[in-house]
Amino acid sequence: MLVSAQLLDTTRIKQTALDGTVPVSTDDAEQLNNAMDKLYDDDLDAGWEGDEFNVAITGLRFRNVNVPKGAIIDSAYIQLFAHEDEGDPALITIRAEAADSAVTYNDVDLITARPTTTASVFWNVTENWEIWTQHRTPDIKDLVQEVVNRAGWKAGNALAFSLSGQDQGASTLDNARDMESFENVEDPDDGGDGLNHPERIPKLFIYYRLSTSTKQLTVVKTLTVAPNPVHSGNIALNTAPFQGQDAAIRLLDANGRSLRQWNFSNLQDARTNLSVDGLPAGLHYLELRTALELGVAKVVLK
Repeated sequence: MLVSAQLLDTTRIKQTALDGTVPVSTDDAEQLNNAMDKLYDDDLDAGWEGDEFNVAITGLRFRNVNVPKGAIIDSAYIQLFAHEDEGDPALITIRAEAADSAVTYNDVDLITARPTTTASVFWNVTENWEIWTQHRTPDIKDLVQEVVNRAGWKAGNALAFSLSGQDQGASTLDNARDMESFENVEDPDDGGDGLNHPERIPKLFIYYRLSTSTKQLTVVKTLTVAPNPVHSGNIALNTAPFQGQDAAIRLLDANGRSLRQWNFSNLQDARTNLSVDGLPAGLHYLELRTALELGVAKVVLK
């Protein structure tokens, strides 16, 4: 069976914290030295406030991270939006929480009391931030990899990170970065409109693969789908050969462009229903991947 190179491309992207299910007051948090700040706030601080001798630490928790256990992380980063104009250098260390599924924050337990990954990433923030501009952390793939390799990790679990400043001594500089929180409401006194801006919330991006290369796939299977052709609604994919495995399913067009993706942890159903509503007509391919197997089906949308 000949499969195009595009169909064998195993790179994935997952964007989280955008599904509207985030309880904004408890999925982000701020700690100043050894005390928790209020959970409901329109911004989060990370770095060093030398005029008040504050080490500022931000905690970010992302729900429903649909990365299968043992996936190979190619790259990952957190996208942030500035809450203030700032230009003094900030020294920030990023760690992931060493937990199978991170729990939400509260106003008593410290962010720094949570177990962290062995891996960490140092972020020397030297560029100027202008209010409400977009920025991203350095690559945090090693942190994510350590968590998804845990014995209890599974797709759909929650993943949390800490962004910690360090003591840089007495200073009039603001060696920190203020970033938009999940619950941001822009204060008119700061030039805002008094509204929440979900497009500015922290976002986690993860690119991953289910195998290091297509050569590692031990089995390539031809799958069946019904109805075929299909006009709209759902199609049923025969997934019996992959029961009990973590699987990622992609629908691709004839040029290998990914149109839709579904992720399953411990796939149980012999037939899996997938929605094709709103997709363009033409010849498409369904690609199902587990750690060592590939299944492909052709489907025609009318």
